[in-house]
Parts: sequence; C-alpha cells; structure tokens
Amino acid sequence: MIILVFGLPGSGKTFFSRHLKNEISACHLNTDIVRHEMNKKGSYDAKSTLEVYKRLMNKAEEKLTNGSNVIIDGTFHKQDRRNEITELASEIGHDIFFIEIRASEQNVKIRLAKKREYSEADYEVYMQMKKEFDPYPEYHLVLWSDSQSIVEMIIMAKNYIYGYPANTCPTG
Repeated sequence: MIILVFGLPGSGKTFFSRHLKNEISACHLNTDIVRHEMNKKGSYDAKSTLEVYKRLMNKAEEKLTNGSNVIIDGTFHKQDRRNEITELASEIGHDIFFIEIRASEQNVKIRLAKKREYSEADYEVYMQMKKEFDPYPEYHLVLWSDSQSIVEMIIMAKNYIYGYPANTCPTG
C-alpha cells in the first residue's frame, strides 16, 4: 500500500510519517531527503523538481515491487503531483491512502524558524505554497499536528487505513 502524507511546509508531515512507519512496518520516502541525496538542495526550478519527484516515484515503485508498504512524505501541494502517485498505485495494483497534515499558521511560523535537517522551506515558502495549494477533492484523512497528540494521530491513521471503527484499532 501507499500512504501519501501531504501538506504545507512546517505542518508536521515528516514527524508524523516517521512515527507511522514504525507502527505499520512501512518504508518512509521523503521529498526533502531525496532532493538531498540527489545533490539538488536549493534547486527548486521546474526541471529539478520534476527530477526529484521522478526519483521519488522510482524509489516508491521499487519498494512496492519488493513487497514493502510505502509512506511518501512531501508537500504535494499541486493536484497533478498527487495524481501521479494515484496512477502509480493503480498501475502496480496497490491501495493508496491520502493523509493531509495541517497546523495553525502561528505554529507553522514557529516551526519554520527552527533549523531542520533536510527541509529548506521557510515562512516565505510556506506563504507561497499556501497561495498555490490545490485542495484535495476526494475523501481523505486530515490530521492537525498542533492540536492532536502523535498517539491520537497514529490511531486515527490506522483506523483510516485499516477500516477499524473508532477506538478499536489494534496496537502494534
């Protein structure tokens, strides 16, 4: 299965994804880390961005083909990028789940003021992406990283992914 964790910079996507991967035995792929591995830090032109997303898709396909579940973590603020992941899932016969992570602008501003290992996004980037963000039109899970605990978020995600009724999600 593919779980696409998306949202604006500073929303808590990577923090959530790192915790979820341990709960569901999945590989975690992150756009910022792929960009770093490709020596594309600071390169956000259309060509570089396309190369990063293409590499991310190739890595996801490789992991899925080898039988792993995959969490893909990135802004995916444009619907066409989300459609590419949906097409990949369809082509290789895997379920896909969309989880959007949100946080208040005040908390995002505080988070983005701190140095992060891979992400280069600052508050200016956040504001630009917020203007360009395409709302996801289909049913999906929305989690608020600044008002829900990571435990609550994981339980809700597992309920969404595995279809458990509320408060009956098995642990582990």
